[in-house]
Amino acid sequence: MKHQHVKIAVRDVSPAGVEEVPARWLGGGEWQLLWSPLYATGVASGDVIKSLDDETGGFEIVARGGNVCIQFYLSASDADDTEATAEAGESVVTKLGALGGTLDGSTPGLLAFTVPIDAGFPAIDQLFEDAVERWPGSQWQYTNVYDPISGQPLGWWER
Repeated sequence: MKHQHVKIAVRDVSPAGVEEVPARWLGGGEWQLLWSPLYATGVASGDVIKSLDDETGGFEIVARGGNVCIQFYLSASDADDTEATAEAGESVVTKLGALGGTLDGSTPGLLAFTVPIDAGFPAIDQLFEDAVERWPGSQWQYTNVYDPISGQPLGWWER
């Protein structure tokens, strides 16, 4: 399937920027994300968004695709290590397949994964806590589960 890219705002860094994410054009300014972003937060693969500003990457969520995005950060000592990043990705992907998850993107020191919400938070949490044990000093976070301001769960999976 041929895909295009949609620009999504990356707001959690200074200066803010945009990330081009593989997506399928639906028309009317709407895009369905084919992969979870590596840097941008708030969305995951399968989500349908409406692009509000191509230059700034502004968007609004039209519909959730039923997936969570997880960013996995390697320790500072492995942050620039492409080999360690590949090893960590392979290690997680081996177990992630059982949950229906995928590795959607990577750059040295950072990996982005998509996991269906149906896998359940306990299973997802355990998998990534195990990865932190395997890769000391690493950290992980859900990027589309908590409100970035209040820290409260968004609850989109309960609807």
